[in-house]
Amino acid sequence: MKFFLKYSVLILCVLIVNGYVFSATPVAKDVPKTLKVGYVNIEMVFDQYKKTAESRDEFDKERENQQKEIVKKQEELRKAQELYEKQKDVLKPEEKKKSEEEIQKLQQEFYNFVGSANQKLEEKKNQLIEARLKEIQDAIKDFAIKEKYDFILNSQAVFYGPEGSDITQQVINFLNKEKK
Repeated sequence: MKFFLKYSVLILCVLIVNGYVFSATPVAKDVPKTLKVGYVNIEMVFDQYKKTAESRDEFDKERENQQKEIVKKQEELRKAQELYEKQKDVLKPEEKKKSEEEIQKLQQEFYNFVGSANQKLEEKKNQLIEARLKEIQDAIKDFAIKEKYDFILNSQAVFYGPEGSDITQQVINFLNKEKK
C-alpha cells in the first residue's frame, strides 16, 4: 500500500509538471531576452584602483604623524622616569610621592594618547575604505549601464562562470579612467 501511494504521488507530480511545462510553452513574443551577466573580483578592483593607493598614502602619512607624537610623549615619560630614578634617594618622602604621582599621571596620559591615536587611525582607515568602496560600487553601476549588463556579481558569489564573464579588468580600466 505504501509503495502504491508513493508511486501514485510521483506519477501525479510528473503529470502536473508535464502539464505545466507543455501548457506554458512560450510563444515567440514571450521568450525572455538573454541576460548579460558578469562578475568582478572586488578585492582586485579595490587593490588596483588608483585612489586606493592615494588613500593608502594619506593613511600612512597620518600614521607617521601619530607615531611621531607617540615617540615624543614616550620620550617625555622616559625622561621623567630617569630624572626620578636619579633623584629618588635624595628626595624627601613628600617630594618622592609627588614625583611618583607625576610619573603615573604621565604614564596614564601616554596610554590614553596611544589608545586615542589608534582609535583615530582605525576610524580614518574605515572612512577611506568606505569612500573607495562607494566609488567602486558607483563605477560598477555606471559600467553596467554603459555596457548594458543586467547583473554584475561579486566573484566570491560565483562558483563557476565562463571566462568571458569575468569583467574585473574592464571594470578596473573603467574605474581608473572615469575617476581621475
